Amino acid sequence: MRDFLKPLQVYVVEDSTVIRRLLASAVASAGGEFIGYSVDAENAIADLTTLRPDLVVLDIALQTGTGFDVLEALQKLDPKPAPIKVVLTNHASPEYRQVSFHLGANGFFDKATQTSELLTLISALATEKRSRTIVARTPARHDPESESLH
Repeated sequence: MRDFLKPLQVYVVEDSTVIRRLLASAVASAGGEFIGYSVDAENAIADLTTLRPDLVVLDIALQTGTGFDVLEALQKLDPKPAPIKVVLTNHASPEYRQVSFHLGANGFFDKATQTSELLTLISALATEKRSRTIVARTPARHDPESESLH
């Protein structure tokens, strides 16, 4: 089955069990698929060399390594198609935001004030992916009356 026929696939790099469960629940509620997680940069990088998620949600501070390490590795891997990468962190300083975008992040959210915005984004991405799947699965209609034999 081609990738565009799958639901939104999400991988999470987060060491907080509470946040991981919240994200997994949001992904499932949106009709997406939570395909894995890691609590550290090294395992996340290893997983992301083989998995091809549509969305990667990462924290900056991890058990070992950082979300920056993961973003940098993803830039080097240059997966095709590239996943959407969003940072969700308690360390929402302007400097961390700038570094995140420099390393290829597509979004940056503060856990304290913007988690609901990330959940809304997940829902929107899952809906968009479902819409593309429906269009891809719908056969083209053939209308013989619109054909002309002239």
